[in-house]
Order: sequence, then C-alpha cells, then structure tokens
Amino acid sequence: MPRSTRNPLGRRTLLAAAGATLLALPFAGAALAQTTAVSPQDAVKSAMEGITYGDPKAPVTVVEYASLACSHCADFNNTILPKIKAEFIDTGQVKLVFKDYPLNAPGLRASMLVHCVGGDRGKALKNALFKTQSAWLNQDFLKHIAQTAKLAGVSQQTFDACMANKPLEDTVIQSQQVASQKYGVNSTPTFIINDGAAKIEGANEQALIDAMVKAGAKRKPQG
Repeated sequence: MPRSTRNPLGRRTLLAAAGATLLALPFAGAALAQTTAVSPQDAVKSAMEGITYGDPKAPVTVVEYASLACSHCADFNNTILPKIKAEFIDTGQVKLVFKDYPLNAPGLRASMLVHCVGGDRGKALKNALFKTQSAWLNQDFLKHIAQTAKLAGVSQQTFDACMANKPLEDTVIQSQQVASQKYGVNSTPTFIINDGAAKIEGANEQALIDAMVKAGAKRKPQG
C-alpha cells in the first residue's frame, strides 16, 4: 500500500526537500540545466532489462521487484540498500537488478520517467523519487512527478513525450505480469535470488542477507 500523504510539514516544504535531495545527487550540476532523455527505444530496453547495480559477473543475482509508489520499497531503498550495496554489491558478490512491479498509476508513471532519463541519472532520479515519495505520492501525482523531473533538468516537453510512450508503458506493465506468472510475485518488494532459487518477500534485511549468503555470496570481512 502507498504511504500516507499526510505530513505536518506541508507539501511545499516537502517539495523543497525534494529539490535539496536532487541537488545532492550525482546528476545535479550540469544536469540541472537540461537532461536529455534516452531514445524511446532505449527507454523500453531499460524497462525490459531492469536497472542493474554491481558486477555483471557476480556469483549471485538478486532481482528486486518493486514499485516507486510502495512505502516498504522506499524503506528498503533508503535504509537497507546502502548496507547491502556496501557489503555485497560493491565487493562484486551480488548483482542487483531493479525491475518494475507498478501497483498503481503513480508507480507506473514514476517508473516510466526513470527509464526515460536512463543510465546513472535514471538511477539517481529513482533514488530521489524514493527519498521524496511523500512529496509526490498523492492525487496530483503526475503534476508533482513533473515538478521533480524539472528539478532534475527534464523539460516539460521531454516529460510529456515520456508519458506518451505507449511501448514503454506496456513494457513496465509486462514486467509485473512476468513476475507474477513466473515467480508468483504478488507484493512489493519481492526479491528473487538466482532465477528462483529463493524468494524473499518484504523489506526483510536479514532474510535477504541469509539467502544471498546461502546462494554463494561472501560477506565483506569485518574490521
């Protein structure tokens, strides 16, 4: 379920926080002047392949099915993923692939935008959307996603073209359908280890670590 949109700070304050978050991200600087979207075909390819973190040859592959409009997915991204990244991904033990499992229209449109931006800037935008989720997840979500995109240097024209990319929309939706049919995914986040060797439901840090280690990932030495 999406996180509640009520916040005592008010939406204007939250959007200001979103801007501060974006300014701290890798695409700030020159990207804020103008971000050029990838081609419509490359956006579709990004949605088909997923967003990959880590060494392609890592011994363990974890596919995360998640929605940008899911509060538990945001919790994983904001609090657990940095630890997983430091201990397993950055050390070459795990490759993490983020794949779309949109629960609703906000999740669908946010995913489309991330794929349209693409590459490292798309990753940074995905991170920003998770960190500022309560600022844009409401009945005016499209307006607020467009505002966040603008802060990242995406013009309104580019944003509109992205939202009109029907093949991209279909591919994002198909990602959810494949996850449900192939792996029995019915909630987010869900993690598939090594093509179905294990499935972890929910943002359960210890269960995910245990499954990765069991699959062959070595933990980073302490000290």
